[in-house]
Parts: sequence; C-alpha cells; structure tokens
Amino acid sequence: MHYTDFRIEAVGPAQRNLLAAMYDEFEPSGAALGLPPFRTRARVQWIDAALSHPLNFAAITQAGNVAGHCFLAGDLPGSGEAALFVHQAFRRRGIGTALLRALLESSAAAGLRRIWTLTASDNPVAIRLQERLGFRRTASYSREVELEIELPVAVHSEPN
Repeated sequence: MHYTDFRIEAVGPAQRNLLAAMYDEFEPSGAALGLPPFRTRARVQWIDAALSHPLNFAAITQAGNVAGHCFLAGDLPGSGEAALFVHQAFRRRGIGTALLRALLESSAAAGLRRIWTLTASDNPVAIRLQERLGFRRTASYSREVELEIELPVAVHSEPN
C-alpha cells in the first residue's frame, strides 16, 4: 500500500531499530494505558514482544523513518487484540486509518474472526477512527473503552 507521504509495510525483527527510534521519541509515552513504556529497557522488551506476533505493520516515510506502528496480539483462537501507535509529528494524516485497514485485511486473510482493542477513554480521535472502520463499543470502563469488529467485513472508507 502506498500513499503520498508514506507507505504501509509488514515489519518484523529486522526493523526493530526503526521502531525503537520512533518509540524513543513518542509523546506522550505511557499515555495509551501505559504504552509505550516510559523506560528504555521496558520499551525495548515491549517492542520485541510486539514483533514476536505475526502481524506487524509500519507506516514508513519517504525518508525511511517509522511514522506509525500497528500490531495484533493473538489471544483466543480466531481472535486478537490490535494495538496502534502514530508518532505525534504524523497524526491526522490518515496513517492510523491505513495501518488499521492493513491489519484488518491481513487478519481476515489469516482467518481471524474477531479483532478487539482497549482504548483510553480520553482518546476520542482513536475511538472515532475505530468506529469509522466498523468497530463497535462492547464495554466502557472509567479509563478505557473496549471495541471490537467481527471479520470478514467490508472495511468502510472515510467520508469525503
């Protein structure tokens, strides 16, 4: 998938340093339910754990830097939890939408039937993004909202 300012690519352990560079500058650290971790060592371990999952995508800029990262952590057969992070310098450019679409398409192709997220309740932009792509709220807590989508689905396009 290619866009004007970035491209979406599957990533793995070979791109670990590129991801680490993005997360080292990510603001605010820990804002997404404690992620990415504040401390460097914990952050590196978290990146390694994320990359151990088979579905990982990054938005790569024309300069070769990572602008965003999305991955799926499997939980039950046919199900997984999606995580999405977009560097603050690249937000509101369609990167989150492109990453999440790539993850949903690959998840459906891999035979998964349910993707869910746990999103901070004070992040209405992320919640709206997920709802535009077909996620529905399944639970609300004081600090987070759980959303899910059943696959396969037609991934909705953004309104013009």
